[in-house]
Amino acid sequence: MRRTRVLAIAGVAAVCGGAAAFASHVPQVDPATVPTGFLAAHNKVDGIRVSSLARAVQWRNADVFIQHVQLRPDEATPWHTHPGPVFVEVVKGSLTYEDGHRGECRRLPYEAGKGFFDRGFGHVHRVVAGPAGADLYPVYVLPPGSTNHLIQAPAPEECTTTGDSGDDEHASDDHTDDSGMKPSDE
Repeated sequence: MRRTRVLAIAGVAAVCGGAAAFASHVPQVDPATVPTGFLAAHNKVDGIRVSSLARAVQWRNADVFIQHVQLRPDEATPWHTHPGPVFVEVVKGSLTYEDGHRGECRRLPYEAGKGFFDRGFGHVHRVVAGPAGADLYPVYVLPPGSTNHLIQAPAPEECTTTGDSGDDEHASDDHTDDSGMKPSDE
């Protein structure tokens, strides 16, 4: 009986330690160093897919991460995906969102006050900062226990050829608002 109890306690400790390891894959900023107030307000975020959010939430729970990213002028992130959806708000400067879409490398511009929703779950993309750089706040909504918020991936085939059109005239419902307008239409 005592041995069973000791094994049960050891098992619970191992599971709790494993959960702490999952939750600590990124460092958290000390809240005392962040000014109070809204970090972003009234940013227009387009392309929100409720189905991606529903897929990330399991048993009414999700792991949520909020990050401040600063990119230098013309700096590009690596090609990547996420284990769940991400709301991205551009708060300073501008950036271009790139992904493969309908056989072409699509490039969609976003400026401060605008944002986009990336559905994650294998959707490969990257962002490239504009000439003045970019500050953005990604808000990750990930399935519980996600061990990473960013998964590097190879560039989509459409974005590796020299003949890609690279225009943004082929925006889908991923990056348009209810009126069908792309961020560059406004």
